[in-house]
Amino acid sequence: MLSKERQEQVIALCQKLIQRQSYSGHEDGVVEALQETLKEEGFDSVTVDKYGNIIGCIKGKRPGKKVLFDGHIDTVPVTDETEWMYPPFAAEIHDGRIYGRGTSDMKGAVAGFVTAAAAFAKDTDRDFAGEIYVAGVVHEECFEGVAAREISKAVNPDYVVIGEASQLNIKIGQRGRGEIVVETFGKPCHSANPA
Repeated sequence: MLSKERQEQVIALCQKLIQRQSYSGHEDGVVEALQETLKEEGFDSVTVDKYGNIIGCIKGKRPGKKVLFDGHIDTVPVTDETEWMYPPFAAEIHDGRIYGRGTSDMKGAVAGFVTAAAAFAKDTDRDFAGEIYVAGVVHEECFEGVAAREISKAVNPDYVVIGEASQLNIKIGQRGRGEIVVETFGKPCHSANPA
């Protein structure tokens, strides 16, 4: 159940993650914060793989399916902090919203996953079937899928929940991806200078 205390835990963790700048390839500060939190919350195992992804696991008392809650922890760079209404790494709260780089993409979701998994384990005294995994994925903004595949290999999940913002609508899967190579012939030019 989401109590006031648990709501404050989610907010505090989200703020902590935002306050640690984590441009792709430099997610160490967020990984460190998550490692500390996952251990404090009693996750059975906390590992960091060769790419730098962090994976926490809570095991139920009975065998069962593996559920992976997945969110990336890297962000694209902030080019000019002065253009921001609120500082991008302060994680300030205004009108009931947290502002900062990565709040909705996806540090808020990761904070929610960690807090919810830990709360579920406590509320059930781990009397459930299966295993719950929470993963913080690195390098998503620049190498989508590369680091995430390493997590899938390590966990081999039965189900995956991705915390991508969706206006609270459930989205089922991804429709796929296509890459097209186009080869053209001629001379390069621009309409402003066709010669």
